[in-house]
Amino acid sequence: MIAQIIIVVVLALIVAGLVAPTEAVNWWRRGHLGEQGIQWPTVEEAFQHADDEPDEEVPDELPAETDHYLVYLSGIGISSPHQLPVVEIPMVQRLTERIGGTMMVWRIYPYSVANTALTQGRLLSRLWRKLAQWKFERHPMRWLAFLINLRNAFQIFVSADQRYGPVFNLAIAQQIAAALIRSGYQPANRKPVTLLGWSGGAQIAAGAAYYLAALGMPVRILSMAGILSSDPGLDRVQDIWHLRGDTDKLPNVGAVLSMRRWPIFPNSEWNRAKRDGRLKLVSLGDLRHTGPGGYFASEPLLPDGRQPRQLTADYILEVLVDAGLATDNFADRPDVPRLGQPDVE
Repeated sequence: MIAQIIIVVVLALIVAGLVAPTEAVNWWRRGHLGEQGIQWPTVEEAFQHADDEPDEEVPDELPAETDHYLVYLSGIGISSPHQLPVVEIPMVQRLTERIGGTMMVWRIYPYSVANTALTQGRLLSRLWRKLAQWKFERHPMRWLAFLINLRNAFQIFVSADQRYGPVFNLAIAQQIAAALIRSGYQPANRKPVTLLGWSGGAQIAAGAAYYLAALGMPVRILSMAGILSSDPGLDRVQDIWHLRGDTDKLPNVGAVLSMRRWPIFPNSEWNRAKRDGRLKLVSLGDLRHTGPGGYFASEPLLPDGRQPRQLTADYILEVLVDAGLATDNFADRPDVPRLGQPDVE
């Protein structure tokens, strides 16, 4: 049984690595790159879907524009733009309820150039649907759902790749622009946008930021335990906050695999951002990447009585409030603890 599992894992890694850039390359070959690169879509275009998914009906009235937009890019466990992984929902809901002066945007599948769910319009859609169902239902065979994470993880490498990354990141930036339009963003007003990338989503945020900044909006990155390369997008953002728990080692993957983050490359995008003060490291205390005590966990409770996921949302909000980008809807509630100034390095 163990040998069979090892064979499945090895074969999955080989296949995933070989086909990882295919979607981005096909997107480019179908002419979606355009002559002008990234551009703001019309409202009608923003509600269009690729492939065989039906277009959304354009509403009579879009949401009112806010002073700041926070775009949430999920980690590798996501499989659809319409449903966040179950473990992430309580934290995102808490953040949405508490953050003021900001529109939360999350209906983006950051591992698809066309924002197409794994479970729709694909050759292996039936497989992905079954795996997502098993994962949700905690089926005995749910361990096979690691294939979803594996498929998405390879898209992180595509984003960071110097050959395929520019095409992939441009496509994701175009999808983010469409999501902003659907959320009431008015391009002429150039309201600030912060890309909140969880784990692998942080690398996607960095890649997309390069093109979003070209649209004229002020762009910032909030990396939540992000796996980040020294991406050219870091040169175009105004601020990068890199949040992580003290016991979380997974973000070190980006530091190890991305050679241009090493100190021997002082003029890389990452090291320039550190040197000029745009890159700030924020400690979240004794939090792990996943599982009990992780950023999205409900237990064990922290010494002050909060759940770890409450602390995560509170820190994200505190950073944005301190930067003057958002307000705290619960500021006057005595039952909500104050963090004070985040521990920023």
